[in-house]
Amino acid sequence: MKIYKNGFTFLEIMVAIGIFGIVATVCLTNFLMCLKEIKIINDKVKIILLAEKKIEEIKLKGEEIKEGRGNFDEPDSEYIWEIKISDITIKDTEQDIEMIPYKLIIEWKDEYYSTFIPFLKTSLKNE
Repeated sequence: MKIYKNGFTFLEIMVAIGIFGIVATVCLTNFLMCLKEIKIINDKVKIILLAEKKIEEIKLKGEEIKEGRGNFDEPDSEYIWEIKISDITIKDTEQDIEMIPYKLIIEWKDEYYSTFIPFLKTSLKNE
């Protein structure tokens, strides 16, 4: 009876499958974690872009900025914007002006992004 040694043994195949399973599990876990991180980063980028969009809308209107709250237009209607007068007052004694920056808050689900609007409400002290 001839014994051929051309193939792999059952034990070698089982070890190879085990190693492949461990490597595949680690790779899949890392891939899923990266997808989750990408979604979080995309959400943050979208919130920042919506804040910039709202600031540009305010610039184009050219009106006095008022406190308010509202939703963005479709397809971003789940995002809420809010403008508040900041509790910080900047005083310029040389020009005799008090400047009050506005605060823009973008909310979405349980996250929010807050920034100061680059426009300042100015009021003369003598008024």
